[in-house]
Amino acid sequence: MTINQTMNISRESMNNYQHALAVVSQNLANMNVDGYIKLRADFQTNPTFGGDNVYSQIRGLNGASIAKITSYANSAAANSLRGANSNAQYYYTLGTIMDQLSSISDELGEEGLQASFKDFFSAAQNLSANPTDPSARRIYIESAQSVALKFNSIAGSLDKLQEQLVGNWQQPATIEGSDIYMSIQDFNKGLERLAELNKQIVIQGEGASSGLISERENLLKDLSSYMDLNVEYNKNGSVDVKVGDVKLVSGAEQQLKLNVTAGDATTPAIVTVEKMDGTLVLSNANSEIQGGQIGAILDIVNTSDDGLITISGMRSKIDELANAFATEVNNVQTFVDGDIQAMALGTDPVTGEQILVPSTEPIFNLGNPITAGSISVNQNVIDNPNLIATARVDTSVDGWEHNVGNSDNIVATAQLRDKNTMSTFGGDNNVTFEGFLTYFSGEVGLQQSDIAGKFETADAINQSENTNYQSITGVNLDEELADMIKYQRGYEASARIFNVANEIYQVLVALGK
Repeated sequence: MTINQTMNISRESMNNYQHALAVVSQNLANMNVDGYIKLRADFQTNPTFGGDNVYSQIRGLNGASIAKITSYANSAAANSLRGANSNAQYYYTLGTIMDQLSSISDELGEEGLQASFKDFFSAAQNLSANPTDPSARRIYIESAQSVALKFNSIAGSLDKLQEQLVGNWQQPATIEGSDIYMSIQDFNKGLERLAELNKQIVIQGEGASSGLISERENLLKDLSSYMDLNVEYNKNGSVDVKVGDVKLVSGAEQQLKLNVTAGDATTPAIVTVEKMDGTLVLSNANSEIQGGQIGAILDIVNTSDDGLITISGMRSKIDELANAFATEVNNVQTFVDGDIQAMALGTDPVTGEQILVPSTEPIFNLGNPITAGSISVNQNVIDNPNLIATARVDTSVDGWEHNVGNSDNIVATAQLRDKNTMSTFGGDNNVTFEGFLTYFSGEVGLQQSDIAGKFETADAINQSENTNYQSITGVNLDEELADMIKYQRGYEASARIFNVANEIYQVLVALGK
């Protein structure tokens, strides 16, 4: 090995360690930057040129160089983190919406609809004691109105929550102001940026900027908060992104985008897949979307077959209750069984005295079916309380029309409180109206508690995955300080060899004069 050779190897070695120290400096400068992925300098031995003997082999030694700057990006850890993040965001969003549903279900309880039911049946009971009392009739009507208004309020609250999340399917223009629309727009923008980052990384090749790689990994994590992603890492440094079996981004190209349209009462929101020019590719991609906030919105809004209480499901149950209640009350109000009929109060056209007349006006307006949003008290009954059928008599008996003190029919109305008219636990008509409310409110509360527990578990797993990811890709101060000392010592040793070789060279030059 010549003196020049020794000096050249030492000089390149000092340059290598200078560059390696620059990498350490880069890592330390970014150690507090969220999502930064640390770098490392990979050294390689330069090609040697040797002969058959040891001296020629020594003369062939050529030192080392930095082969490349490698990112600590880890695809397996990143995929695991994205899955945990999507799951945690799913239960967080689901829990937030369930809190709002629970607040609405509170209106079903003892201070809400149950109280209105109680007042209604109490008013019927009081009217049975004074069937001709105008005041008792007016209280009965007001209590019926209270029940209807409480149903209307609950239906309105459910409609408002649904419109906030996915718009009103009967008014498609409202979708553009909904949470799901905004989320999908943000998701599409993220896909567009992802394709651009892929393009830049491919152009730069193996020396792609650590900043670009870090930005892309952070972006992929953000996108996973909207829904589960299938991310495939390509050899050229780019990534492909699929949702379910639908590939949205292929390397540097965003192939498809998502949109959302109005559906129907059971499926008010439908996510579609389109080409970039708007051409429809998939008319219903709901089944492809799992996890994340968009998956949670779809699950809690649309009718579910897995036992989840959704907004549509809750509305259906409240509609069922409203229809059953109104129908039962109306059936008693207009009861006819042969000669036995429900009777309202009328006036004898000759004598002007009160008499009984067949009841034909329902208490609640009819519907097909009656819903919580449409239930209302018949205006004719409001205007004329005498239309309330308090009596039930046998019209085959002489003088039946004068039995105005009869209260059998309103007693039958009061007895509806204890009648099993609703179904729960898979049974058929096994609970009362109020029992149904207690059961359903309890189910909502149990689901809220269950989702809260699942979020705690998912959040803990997400934090654990994040810690693991950071331990692999994040800057560790102890490791960087150790590398800094190692490179500094290497630089000092190389410099010393260079100086010694230079001194020998100077001596040889002097001897040659």
